[in-house]
Amino acid sequence: MTLRFFAHSVAVAAALLLTSVMGAAAQPSDLWTVTNIPVDATGTSPSAAKEAALSQGRQKAWAEVFRRITPSSEWSRLPKFTDLELEPLVKSFDIGSEKHSSTRYLATVTYVFSPTNVRNALRRTGVQFSETTAKPVLVVPLNGAAWAPESPWGRAWAQQSRRGRLVPVAVPVGDVQDMGALATISSAADWGIVRGLAERYGASSVLLASAAKSGAGLQVAMTHIRPDGRNQRSGSFSPQGAEDESALALRAAGSVADSLQEDWKRTTSVDYGQQTSLSVLIPFRGLAEWVSIKRHLEGTKLIQTLSVEELNMGTARVRLDYVGKVEQLQAALAQTNLFLGADATGNWTLSRNAAATAAAPPG
Repeated sequence: MTLRFFAHSVAVAAALLLTSVMGAAAQPSDLWTVTNIPVDATGTSPSAAKEAALSQGRQKAWAEVFRRITPSSEWSRLPKFTDLELEPLVKSFDIGSEKHSSTRYLATVTYVFSPTNVRNALRRTGVQFSETTAKPVLVVPLNGAAWAPESPWGRAWAQQSRRGRLVPVAVPVGDVQDMGALATISSAADWGIVRGLAERYGASSVLLASAAKSGAGLQVAMTHIRPDGRNQRSGSFSPQGAEDESALALRAAGSVADSLQEDWKRTTSVDYGQQTSLSVLIPFRGLAEWVSIKRHLEGTKLIQTLSVEELNMGTARVRLDYVGKVEQLQAALAQTNLFLGADATGNWTLSRNAAATAAAPPG
């Protein structure tokens, strides 16, 4: 093998690896999959112990899914489903690290829930929950002022990015295209500085999360940068029990990520007993754009039915039957770059142009 061929092969391999990493980074975490639930149960026989363990795991996984899609104010209302009621909510499961004896069963289990069955079950209970997934928040983990992906803090955020969430967390891959922005980023940055980085990851905002040791604990300073401004806050985390540096960093990162979820869930959690109709005018440029808009509307979970009342060359009028508040419908549509607004006379318009629909809805 010549040196030139070897160098070319390495470059190609590196490019393929980076493409693979970028593809993985771009994939949203699955909201309905709960991975690696530890189970440990006993029974009068191997099969009885296994069934008891899987039942135990289903309940743990169900509690995790419920917390993902409901605000903390609803957590005390976790429906106590029996095994018979819970089984239809689980679409599939996968067992790993299996160990067993004649009376005991241990494993880690991944449960995949059925979104449709979960939604239907929760609607019957009257619990308010959110079905609207936000655009990602791009988190840049810093050790002091430097980007440090291989530090415990950086690895903690990489783990958070793999968790299913209503507000997905993304972290920079750190390739050549990222490095220029990451080398100069600081808590003084504004949207103009981070916009290119955010757009690369499809993120609606950028969170600069700087961690520094404070004795045995961790001091975290956060700057959340959005198109409409920025805010800063901080927090302190002390070790619990036998937590080492990595475990403490993971808990701290999880706490920060959970706070992002809570704000979103409070805004978007819906009372499914409240249904409203809205007549909306939709301007479009060509058939392809109309088909794309209609597809996004039909994929918006808050919209129960869509009826086309009139269709012309460049406009359509539709009736949307939706659940929740109009502000929640606006937030859900904005995640697919559709902007719903009304003028002073109460005429509603839906457009891909945010400026065209910026008027506030009538009071």
